[in-house]
Order: sequence, then structure tokens, then C-alpha cells
Amino acid sequence: MEYSTKEAGTLYEQLFIVESLRRGLQPHTPVGDFLPHDLVVYGSNGICYRVQIKGTSTEARHSKRPNQRGRYRITAAYGSKSKTLIDCNQTDILACYVAPWDLWYIIPCEKVRSVCVWLYPDPQIKKRKRTGTYEQYKNNWDIFT
Repeated sequence: MEYSTKEAGTLYEQLFIVESLRRGLQPHTPVGDFLPHDLVVYGSNGICYRVQIKGTSTEARHSKRPNQRGRYRITAAYGSKSKTLIDCNQTDILACYVAPWDLWYIIPCEKVRSVCVWLYPDPQIKKRKRTGTYEQYKNNWDIFT
């Protein structure tokens, strides 16, 4: 089924809430959608984390290597026209969902270095030198403990 961008965003947020609850975390949804984060999660360590949730269901093609497969792009930014990198003064964690793999990347905001976050969930993909910056954050739910 195809979803609009807004529908997909809502779906990813709900999936994050379900997974958080399964892991014994306490997610809370702020009222309204004007804040720079989607949820506040109370970790098992008693700390509150402001979480921005992003997701994708589409594999990204490489413009110079059209046969290269297995990578997904998340836009770690806000703004409808010009994109601005998420603000780590207002967001603690970027949670990225790769729908075809049913996989979460839980990335500390200060580790996000650019508007484009490239993810390579397939362990069979041969890793190039610059591939996999965020692979260490795959299923990194321990960040909440």
C-alpha cells in the first residue's frame, strides 16, 4: 500500500511507540506537531529523551552507480523548502526506520553530521570505505538504558 508522506510519518511514529513499549520504555506524544521532536521517551535510566522519528520504505539509487543496491536515505532535517540539519539543542535522538527491513537505527543527535543519513541494513552488501557510518546504531535501543 502506498502512503502519503504525512501518513507514512504517522505510521513510523506509531511503530516506534509500539517497539518502545515492547522494550519497557515510556513514550509520550507531545500535543501538536510544531515541536522539533516527535516523542519524549522516558528511558529505564530515568532520563527523558526527545526523539525525532524518520523513516523510509524506498531504496535509494546511486546516481553514478545505478546498479548499486541496498542503501536507504533519511533526511535528518526540518523545513519544507530549504532543509536545516536537526538541532541537537532541541532533539536528543534521531530514530530512523527502514521499512523493508523492519529495522530501527537509534542515533544520538550529536553523531548526525549531515542532512542526508545513509543506511545500509543488508549485511550482505559489500562495505566500501565510506559506507556504514551509522551501522553501529542499528537496533541501538540500549541508548535508553
